Amino acid sequence: MNLRDQLLKAGLVDKKRADQAAREQKQAQKQAQGHQVDKATREREEAARAEGERAEREAELVRRRKESETREAERVAATRALLSSRAILRQNRIPVRGGAQRFYHLSPDRRECWKLQVPEWMATDLRCGRLVIAWLDDDNSQVVVIDPLTANRIEAVRPEVILFRNRGPIDTDASQQLYED
Repeated sequence: MNLRDQLLKAGLVDKKRADQAAREQKQAQKQAQGHQVDKATREREEAARAEGERAEREAELVRRRKESETREAERVAATRALLSSRAILRQNRIPVRGGAQRFYHLSPDRRECWKLQVPEWMATDLRCGRLVIAWLDDDNSQVVVIDPLTANRIEAVRPEVILFRNRGPIDTDASQQLYED
């Protein structure tokens, strides 16, 4: 026998009030169960939100790692290009041995005009586009004379080292006249 039945038997509570108390008790139980459902739902939502945040953090880390790897690959490629261009310039430079002809060209920073003493034939070939002046940007920063094919290879990798290149039409008559004089 439960408390309700005992109170009814003792006459302390009438039937109407006992039924009302039972209804209120059932409603309270339902609400408690509803809160439990809400609590479980809330816990699932919080877990899902936490999982989403974790996935976002992992995606951000992956993105940063890929950016870092890309920057590193670009740095390695730039270093290889630099070393490759230096090697090509050293191997293919045309020696400039004495010369009375002054040939003016831009400095590597493009702010000054530098002069190079070259033989007459070399000055003519430079003017006609058969030779090119490039900057060997190693420790002693020297200027070298190279052929146009080598210049094309260098320009594909590091165009900033080409200091002078005449791409205009070659006037063979004028160059022949200079050789004849």
